[in-house]
Amino acid sequence: MTTDACRDWRGALGAAAIGRTDPAEEIGLLAHLDGCAACRAELRDLSAVARALGSIPLENVTSVPAEPSGALGERVLERVAHEREVVRGRRARRGMVGAGAFASAAAAVVAIVLALGGGATAGTRVVLRSTVGASASATLHAKPLGTEVDVKVSGLRAGHYYWLWLTGDDGHRVGAGTFGGTRNAAELQLMAAIPLSETRRIWVTDDKRKVVLDAAVRSG
Repeated sequence: MTTDACRDWRGALGAAAIGRTDPAEEIGLLAHLDGCAACRAELRDLSAVARALGSIPLENVTSVPAEPSGALGERVLERVAHEREVVRGRRARRGMVGAGAFASAAAAVVAIVLALGGGATAGTRVVLRSTVGASASATLHAKPLGTEVDVKVSGLRAGHYYWLWLTGDDGHRVGAGTFGGTRNAAELQLMAAIPLSETRRIWVTDDKRKVVLDAAVRSG
């Protein structure tokens, strides 16, 4: 089923198929593909088409293209600008974090910010080690569709974006969500499509793919 998030990444999928991914969108696209089988299948189809088109000899193309209307270029540019504004608006609404609003340009999953001071519930609790002076702990809960992650974090750079991942025995990473950094304490609730019983690692990367928080998970 195609969701709003999938529609938002259509343009990036086309760019990835021809090897021209926007660096600013690459991490967000990878996070979305990790959790979306439909978009992975679409990327495979688009890549196959791109390869097929690239194999056609130019000398075999003999038809003369029709001259487009002079107003076509202007209409195309207006349409592209409109679509970009729509996509940015959707991502901004899904990227609200803490007391401030952070527009997530690469987020595919929404992090739900909870009120500070909530009591902890039973689950697998871990304390994440930091390489940037931040502090974080997480409680993982088994759910029918995967693993819910309740995260308490502080000390990350305000205005920067971070990605939370879970990894299983096979080493495959599964995205749980993206969120904005804040020096103050924040509580987040995220979800990853991997069973808690198979989860062996929880970690956070910044927008340069550097690991800033990390911990082993021993469930059960």
